[in-house]
Amino acid sequence: METSVAPVKDLNKAFSTMQIVALASAVLSTVVVVAAGFLVWYAFNVSGQRVYVVGNQGSFSALGTSAEEHTAFEARNLVRTFMTTMFSHDQYSFKQHLDLALPLIDDAGGRRIYEGFKKSDVFANYVRYGARATLSVDSVALHLERRPYTGTVYTRQRIFIGDQQSKSLPLAARFTLIETNRSEANPFGLLLSNFDYIPYNPPVSEEERKLLAQQAAERTAQQAEAARQNGIATPAQ
Repeated sequence: METSVAPVKDLNKAFSTMQIVALASAVLSTVVVVAAGFLVWYAFNVSGQRVYVVGNQGSFSALGTSAEEHTAFEARNLVRTFMTTMFSHDQYSFKQHLDLALPLIDDAGGRRIYEGFKKSDVFANYVRYGARATLSVDSVALHLERRPYTGTVYTRQRIFIGDQQSKSLPLAARFTLIETNRSEANPFGLLLSNFDYIPYNPPVSEEERKLLAQQAAERTAQQAEAARQNGIATPAQ
């Protein structure tokens, strides 16, 4: 009888060992699947945070910390991009610049600025006088401590007619930044809202003062020369 019991015990022991091995294999497979799933999720999550930042040197991609977070650099670049495209153009770039700027501001704000351009005959004056407008950003102040984000921007616009430059025109505004979905037209994921002009009176730089004085002297000389050629006496200065 003892000789028949031993093989049964050995069989039971072997069966138990196979169960343990099978269970360990199942647990290991589960761990591998979970780990692989986590790595896939992590890779997808990181790749989904790739955003495109537009600046003076063009557009480039960057990895954000979160799809829901926005850096001060990104917000400031949005404001600079909007101001320079919305308020800097000539007859050839007018439509293209507006097409780039309008997706960065809400419908009400964009419509109000565009209606202002129409009332002032901006495009017609570009064509009539061969004029162009440029804009430089003095500063952008942002408040990103809490939502909705707010800020102010201070700029100077200059109008050129031929080689003649106008006195710089201060242009400043306060605004709210609303979070929105990123898109090809708006890679920042932020939208300007409540855009309102505010007073801004920066001092005229010495360089600009000299330039304007030189232009005025040249115009006076040209007028005097034209009057002399037409036989018209010019008043004494």
